[in-house]
Amino acid sequence: MANAPKPKRRTKTRPSLSEQIADKLRARLDSGTLQPGDRLPTEQALGETYGVSRTVVREALATLRADGLVAARQGSGVFVRERPAQPFGLSLLNFTPDRISSIIETLELRAAVESEAAALAAERRSPAELEKIHEQFAAISVAIAAGELAEEQDFSLHLAIAEASHNQHFVEFFRFLGQRTIPRSQLFAEPHRGDPPMAYLERIQVEHARIVDAIAAGDPEKAHAAMRKHLKGSQNRYQRLMRPDERRGRTQIGN
Repeated sequence: MANAPKPKRRTKTRPSLSEQIADKLRARLDSGTLQPGDRLPTEQALGETYGVSRTVVREALATLRADGLVAARQGSGVFVRERPAQPFGLSLLNFTPDRISSIIETLELRAAVESEAAALAAERRSPAELEKIHEQFAAISVAIAAGELAEEQDFSLHLAIAEASHNQHFVEFFRFLGQRTIPRSQLFAEPHRGDPPMAYLERIQVEHARIVDAIAAGDPEKAHAAMRKHLKGSQNRYQRLMRPDERRGRTQIGN
C-alpha cells in the first residue's frame, strides 16, 4: 500500500509592505512618540520617510483606522485617536514618570514578564521574526551613531521579542505599558546624574546583543538570563539616581 502523502509544513509568510509600515506606525503610537490628537504626516511625507509608495501608506493607514487607532478628518488629515479607558485592575500600572522609584517598579515588573517572553521567543521565533529582531537591534545602533537616545528603536526591539513569544498577552502587556517602558531621558535630565549618554547606550546595546544572540541560538535559558540581567542592570542604574528622600520612602513602603 502506498504511503500517505506527508502534510505540507506551514510556513509563516513575510508581512506585506503595508503591514510593515502599519507596524512601524503602531510602534510610534505605542511608544508615545505620537500622542492622541496629534496629526500624522501626510501620505507623501510618510512614503518618503519609509521609502514606499503612497498606495502602500494608504493601505497601512486603513489598517490603523480599522484597529481604531487613527481617524481621518475631511480636509484636515489623519489624527491619533484616544485609546479606550483601561479596565479598573490595570490602574495598578499607573506611575509617575518623574519619580525614579516609579520607573524602578516598572522595570521590576518588566523583568518578571519579559524574561519569560525572551525564553519563549528563543523556542518559538520564526525566521521572519528573528529577522525583525535583528533589524530592530541594528536600528538602535544606527540611532546611537546619529547621537539619538534611541528610545523608540529600543521599544521596537523589546516589542519584536514579545511578538516572537507567540503569546499575545505578552504583546498586549508591553503595548499597554508603552513609553514608560523606555524612560531613558530620565537618566540624562540633570548633567550630574548617571553615565554620559554614549557610554550608557553602548553598554545597553551590548546587553541587547546577548539577548538577541541567545534568541538566535534557540537557547531559552540564556535568553531568559540575558533579558533578566539587562533589566536588573537598568534597575540598578536607576537605583543609583534615586534621591535620598525617595529611597527612604521606597524602603518604608516596601518592595
